[in-house]
Amino acid sequence: MSITAPKDASHLNCSIVEPTYPAMSRRRGETGRAVVQFILSASGRIENVELKKSSGSDRLDQAALDAIRSSSCKPYLVDGEPTRVPAVQPFDFSLNN
Repeated sequence: MSITAPKDASHLNCSIVEPTYPAMSRRRGETGRAVVQFILSASGRIENVELKKSSGSDRLDQAALDAIRSSSCKPYLVDGEPTRVPAVQPFDFSLNN
């Protein structure tokens, strides 16, 4: 099964779960951007979840990974056919939120 070019998750029909900001990270003032990559299967399952770019904090990275694993998507269609696609989703962790 071929894979098309990577998609920004915002171009997919997904309900991305907002990550929970770890309490210890808040107390320590940890911030950053974690970028998670995954494969959206032809059936709409999120698979092969990996950290593409670290936020600099293991706790924040894990929160981003957990958020993607808890998210759901509908299949991505190309010419009306469900297609397997790679995708990326950034998560910004800021104490101002």
